[in-house]
Amino acid sequence: MEGNDAINYLSARRNIIAPMPSCLDANIKVDFVVPSRDNPNPTLIHIIEQMPCAGQIINTHEKPLSIARKRGVLKATTEWVAMVDDDMLLPSDWLIQVTKAIEPNVGAIGTVAVHKNKHAAAYERVVGTIVKLNTIDTNPHINNIIIRRKLMENYKPPLLFFGEDQYFKRYVQKTGYVWKVLPFLGATHLGTSKNYVTIGISYRRYSHFSLFQLTRRVVARFIFTPFAALINLSPQTFWYLTKLNVEFIAGWAKELAAEKL
Repeated sequence: MEGNDAINYLSARRNIIAPMPSCLDANIKVDFVVPSRDNPNPTLIHIIEQMPCAGQIINTHEKPLSIARKRGVLKATTEWVAMVDDDMLLPSDWLIQVTKAIEPNVGAIGTVAVHKNKHAAAYERVVGTIVKLNTIDTNPHINNIIIRRKLMENYKPPLLFFGEDQYFKRYVQKTGYVWKVLPFLGATHLGTSKNYVTIGISYRRYSHFSLFQLTRRVVARFIFTPFAALINLSPQTFWYLTKLNVEFIAGWAKELAAEKL
């Protein structure tokens, strides 16, 4: 990230108002839950170990991911617990910055995570110039959050992978707590592209998007994709993003058709 993009992100970062002291000032600890398929990402683990205020690191290999998150959090001993996906990288001050946003009415706090994938990153930069990424209601950023441990006690996680972030966000909000997303602090998502037909099916089956949200997503993708390609000066970016959008629509339509049968 460079030029105006870096300036915009740094400006957003400076504008975060800290209503509460950071974990350093409050002298609290935050345990980490890091689910992984096999061995955890050593770079991520090293970053967490060096973080001030970090408590124990709970690594779990359970499946599905929704179950792994719940059981991992319930093993924690701290009031607030961080849940970080294994394919993430965080800045060293991530925990200090995130805990500054703790308020009595807040149940979970995530931060905007930028994809390492250059095509997805270009699209995010385009969108980020139009609307603040942390205000997009359909992206809870569950891959790097802290949550109140007690919220997991009555949570009944669905046996799904795609869209659990939407499901979990709605659950937290139904308990009366706010789900807060902070601007970009340096979190990077290393994950590879997923099967968007499957994602479309899941999002329709579990009602993750309303019709308005679906329409907004599709229109935004088709409008902003050419600009993302221009940023990268790459036709590959155009075809990559277009392919994902078409696959998502196909999956959504397939599930909708199945419901009508």
